[in-house]
Amino acid sequence: MFQHNPTGADAVAAPTKAADAARERTAQHLLTTRLEQLRKQTTNRTETAAPVPWKDRLSELAARPLDGDTAGPVIA
Repeated sequence: MFQHNPTGADAVAAPTKAADAARERTAQHLLTTRLEQLRKQTTNRTETAAPVPWKDRLSELAARPLDGDTAGPVIA
């Protein structure tokens, strides 16, 4: 059918439809791959990081010395 009229509507619609389907399959594959990567990263983080109470974290932060660059004079 396309050979008789290569510029007809059917000849243009077929490759357009195929391209749209390929684009959708590619997007689905990329999304699935990225979500899998994110799940692995999240799993790795939650396995290695143990929750620490705020009281312990704040004491630890308060004990650290201030950096000379950030401890400038305060002007009120």
